[in-house]
Amino acid sequence: MKSYKKTDVSEAGLEDLIRQHFGQIEDGLVYVDHQKAAAGGRLDVLLVDSGKSLVVAELKIVQDDGMLLQGVDYYDYVSSHVEAFARLYKPHGIDPTQQVSCLADFGQWSCLV
Repeated sequence: MKSYKKTDVSEAGLEDLIRQHFGQIEDGLVYVDHQKAAAGGRLDVLLVDSGKSLVVAELKIVQDDGMLLQGVDYYDYVSSHVEAFARLYKPHGIDPTQQVSCLADFGQWSCLV
């Protein structure tokens, strides 16, 4: 098992860590883009898993139940436009028939949809 250390980080810093160390989250996970415009805001980080499914990562450093809805909104947006994302990021081999995943990390707790 890998060892981890606790650290204080800004939301931008957390995003940078995800972009630089995406492979430590899950084997086969690949970084695609960050701060991509979406309905109602910007996707923090967009990834593709080993099954060629899109993964939306919504990151927050402040714990607030309302922020979970933002992750769900982005998940819904990407799910509704998965074929366009597959065309836009064609080199990543995204399979638009695969279920989109949402990783929402809010400071002390995380969820995976």
